[in-house]
Amino acid sequence: MKRILAKTLIFLFFSSYSIACSILQVPIGSTVDTAKDTFDFLDIHNSEAYGKDVSVLYRNFAIDYCEGSPLENVDLEVIIHDSRIASINLFSDSEFKNEVYNFTKNFISDPGEEAKNENWTGLKDLSIGGLNVYYSKTKLGEEIFEILEITNEEMINYPADEKLIEVIG
Repeated sequence: MKRILAKTLIFLFFSSYSIACSILQVPIGSTVDTAKDTFDFLDIHNSEAYGKDVSVLYRNFAIDYCEGSPLENVDLEVIIHDSRIASINLFSDSEFKNEVYNFTKNFISDPGEEAKNENWTGLKDLSIGGLNVYYSKTKLGEEIFEILEITNEEMINYPADEKLIEVIG
């Protein structure tokens, strides 16, 4: 009986921890209307204002959508193209070391020890099934930025499209 109770408690603990992190629960390619249930800041999205040729970037605090994670100083970016989720990104600057790395390691896949090094720059392909998942550190001036990009083959080109508008509000 104790074993069953212990297994149930462990299951509930891990289930509630993953449920608290809704960042990974929005499928790439899903509609904005579906994603609004998770990302409330998408309520302001007006697809008629942008049309089909423009991608729209929304930015918010990642910790608001992943309680108990190491994302306290990380930005969440959601890119919309043609009223669909094109990409979900996590972005952090060098002041807060390895927050995105730790999230990636704990929730997706281990990018490897070399990627944890504060001076390492590069890209790790952690793609899973139909998802394109990329962890990277890039240097701009003297700062190193950590980025986790989650997209898929169909939507991969839209986040980098030259017609990307950031919406503030």
